[in-house]
Amino acid sequence: MTVDQRRFDRLDLSRLAFAREGDQAHGGVLRDISLEGAFIEFRYPLGRVEHQFKQGDAIELLLDDETLLTGIAIRIETEGIALQFAADDSGQRQVLEALMAAEA
Repeated sequence: MTVDQRRFDRLDLSRLAFAREGDQAHGGVLRDISLEGAFIEFRYPLGRVEHQFKQGDAIELLLDDETLLTGIAIRIETEGIALQFAADDSGQRQVLEALMAAEA
């Protein structure tokens, strides 16, 4: 059994999201989010998306309600990416707290 070492609880979701870095952009589904990070899955009706995001990329994440979040890609998977949000961005943290409270 693996021990979950996350500092913050994750909220499971299924919300439309759009990830962008430079000229590359993909739509997908935000699967989970916490005050520390999120996972977005890239999938279109005809199957998975082949993305070129790399670990360390600075990603803009636009949610379906026009909320814009920024993070760093810390894990790359074939089906999506895991982002880590900046701990020192108090404005973004307030947005995340409000989003999580509204979804809970």
